[in-house]
Amino acid sequence: MPHKRRRYYEPVLDMIPGVQSQIDLGRMSGIVIGGKEYKVYFVVFVLSHSRLMYVSVSLRPIDTEGFIRIHDEAFRYFGGCPEECVYDQTRLVVIREEFRGLELNNRFYQYATMVGFRIRACEGYDPESKGKVEAGVKYVKNNALYGESFSDWTDLEVI
Repeated sequence: MPHKRRRYYEPVLDMIPGVQSQIDLGRMSGIVIGGKEYKVYFVVFVLSHSRLMYVSVSLRPIDTEGFIRIHDEAFRYFGGCPEECVYDQTRLVVIREEFRGLELNNRFYQYATMVGFRIRACEGYDPESKGKVEAGVKYVKNNALYGESFSDWTDLEVI
């Protein structure tokens, strides 16, 4: 029988306001906008202390510049930027991981440095390490978007 690697769990600390946000991306097909079906792409931000959520939706896959713009929108919505942002290993943040060393997307790293937050990337394929935002993505897919029909793009943007 193959040996299964044991999952390492870090203790979960109660966050104080302003310390951390968890961010994740998602996509969903079959979203009806103006009577026509589309695939939509979205980014979910969840503040770790309050669980306040911000969602941005796009009809196009999100590139680095769009990801940066969405961060600016989320930080305006929240009234500031947290000390740390937690991500999975999306190529928008992490280019490569080798032996737990990360090569970050240089453009995004420059942005994070300029704005003033730390980037924390979770291990690959480990959704449990950012469970707050994973629950937010699940909510968007199963409640905010699932089975909904939007009259136009503006109607969708207010989810």
